[in-house]
Amino acid sequence: MNPQFTRRASLAAMGALLTTGARALAAEPLPPVIRIGGVGYGYGKQFGQNAIAVAQANRLIENELKGAQVEFHYYDHTGPAINEALAAGQLDFAAYGELPQIIGKANGLATRVIANGGVSTVYVAVRQGVKANSIADLKGLRVTLQRGTILHQALDRLLEEAGLSEKDIQLYDLPTADQLAALSNGEADASVGVASILTLRDQGIVRVIYSTAGKTTPDGINAFSVTSDFASKYPTATAGVVRAFVKAAYWTSFPRNREAALDIWARSGTPRKVLAEDFAGPLKTAQIPLIDDLFVAGLKVGVDFSLRNKLIRQPFDVDAWIDRRYLDAALRDLNLVSYWQPRHAPPTLAKQ
Repeated sequence: MNPQFTRRASLAAMGALLTTGARALAAEPLPPVIRIGGVGYGYGKQFGQNAIAVAQANRLIENELKGAQVEFHYYDHTGPAINEALAAGQLDFAAYGELPQIIGKANGLATRVIANGGVSTVYVAVRQGVKANSIADLKGLRVTLQRGTILHQALDRLLEEAGLSEKDIQLYDLPTADQLAALSNGEADASVGVASILTLRDQGIVRVIYSTAGKTTPDGINAFSVTSDFASKYPTATAGVVRAFVKAAYWTSFPRNREAALDIWARSGTPRKVLAEDFAGPLKTAQIPLIDDLFVAGLKVGVDFSLRNKLIRQPFDVDAWIDRRYLDAALRDLNLVSYWQPRHAPPTLAKQ
């Protein structure tokens, strides 16, 4: 057979395949609605923080996918409530802590991790009048947090480093709003939380004795995920949502947009002054979307933690859970491949 003819035939076949694929993507219908879940912050507001809130406020998904109807839902009971919504088929995407996502995945939620959801600073605070100045001083105290969240993982790590365990404290499982109330009413001695803790500090109710600010730890990791069903049915829409998410992180990264970003996040009910302190560092690093070594190592630490604490029964392959295709494509499409610097896991995490 003529080699040149074979080559021309192969090129023609490839061209036909690409054309057919492009037509199929162009013909893919938009879903009736795109439903995105996020963390509520204990104030009962239907608005969140981080890149997902920027995407909502600036209508980035609607601009990316013309004609799309997008709904945002925020849950004051945080990760566990988001898992319930996913299990009930009420969400397509969600941005929340890695630990509840791990628990959900291990218990049958068919999801794919598609981007880094940003890092939350974790705070440990004690009520005024309680004689505690370190994690070791929590021994015997009434400590509140919500089990199965990134805060749970952070507390257990800190207790272990101090030579303690959950058995050495009185641990109460409460959602954020109830934690704040318990501290205010004197029904709890300490709490592990996020920026909402600072509101009580500013009111003179608590003192902060520890935070992860400026530290490289596996605590506070969030992930952005999609249900496998949605991604399979609507790959073009999935790609569009991820592009919008990356655009949100990119917009947030510019110092000139810092004040506007804080204004957006304050819609969650968290006082703006508190947010300015919580996000005191560069937003470019706080809202990094990359699935880098540090992010992956943090997920693996979460799986190990969940196994040791019997939150899940069997491990699973974290690398297989992650679907990098959409993020990689978005970074290429937006010429942002080298914009964020990948973070490396410290030796204590890298060995996971």
